[in-house]
Amino acid sequence: MFAVGKKIGSGIEQIIYEHFLYVVKTETPDQVLERFRILFIEGVNYSDSRILATIETLAFEKTAEQNFPLIINRCCYILVNYWQMQPSGQVPVASLVDILDNLNDVRMTYSRVVRRLRQLLQLYLQGDDYPKLKRLNAVLNGSNSDKHTILDRPLGTLITRYPYLYEHSLVSEERTFENVETIKRVQRDLRQQQETSLSQYLTYQVRRSRIKAQLGRDVANNLPPVANPTLLSTKELGMAFGQFSGKAEGNASYQDLSRGFVSHLQMQPIIKTFKGDLYDYIVSGVDSSYGKRSFNDRLYKTINNILPDRDYQRLDEIGLLRTCTHILNHLVVESPKNPQHFVFMDMISNLGAVFTTGLLLKIVLICNKVKPLLESRLSILFNHYESSQCKGVPWLVRSLENWNVAGAIHFGKMDASSLNFLQSIGN
Repeated sequence: MFAVGKKIGSGIEQIIYEHFLYVVKTETPDQVLERFRILFIEGVNYSDSRILATIETLAFEKTAEQNFPLIINRCCYILVNYWQMQPSGQVPVASLVDILDNLNDVRMTYSRVVRRLRQLLQLYLQGDDYPKLKRLNAVLNGSNSDKHTILDRPLGTLITRYPYLYEHSLVSEERTFENVETIKRVQRDLRQQQETSLSQYLTYQVRRSRIKAQLGRDVANNLPPVANPTLLSTKELGMAFGQFSGKAEGNASYQDLSRGFVSHLQMQPIIKTFKGDLYDYIVSGVDSSYGKRSFNDRLYKTINNILPDRDYQRLDEIGLLRTCTHILNHLVVESPKNPQHFVFMDMISNLGAVFTTGLLLKIVLICNKVKPLLESRLSILFNHYESSQCKGVPWLVRSLENWNVAGAIHFGKMDASSLNFLQSIGN
């Protein structure tokens, strides 16, 4: 869930916000971009002297180094949010990013005001919010990557493919109303597109499988093909469909397993008993040879060290949430400041991305409130590796793609009722 963004501010900076709200509604994008360039970069000869005087005042406030980058970011999102809502679909964020990216190409100046503006702009460019604007630009102006060239591209170019990362990788720290609304709208639209594409591909594979069974492979091969919308191979996607919707462990699906576990929680066991049961629930499907090497022991110790002072209290919602949070931190990654993820990489290397994703899904299905936390952990890894070429982090690409599929099946509107028919989709 997105936190509520802040409305237009009430200080002197509101003069700037209201000015951009007015011009973005009354002028063309090119005219607005030129205004932005003259006001924030040239710093002279702006057509509205009151606005220029306000910018100068803000630039020389004692708190300018903290506040002015936030003001620039807010102005950017006032423009982006309005453009993104227009039926024309024209969202010239790339031009806005170009203006900011080319700051060093602007001619030198002796003006005290302009030098100060350049200094404050550099602080914005070097902060945490500008990379998020650039990721949003990639989302709005990018396309689903060509699978033939994907390996040689930076991971960051794939941000369009993962709407569940948007709240954590695109929303600015200030969480302004414009910023949050833009990201929510883009996320919703792209998630719907993905679910539609997956459903169309699933329908095609069901038809093809049935025709092949009844009339033979040659007839099935004559069907107009529907492209695999993921970066997984056909076989990998078939495995994901089967694992996330079919029989995951024995004759039980992940939904069966989680429902059984949750029904047991209705008895409100003490936390110590719950932790033991949770350990058994998580490792029940883990390959025994892998689990015995170190995985099971480390997980057992991690779970036992959670809330030790509450071991003999009854389990409540807070205890469930905190326990699941600690486990996901252990299994994936703890924080941007401590981005160690050995356990996650080890699981993928030994168990595969499909089963690793399924194990994380098991935890989310018993405590739905940790779903945003898991996705924030995946965003930490995405941001950590976004400059790396995809061929250097194939394990992460497969994990992100698998969570797309798992999310569409379990938390989206995709009709997965035909998935049991596709156990042999890769054949």
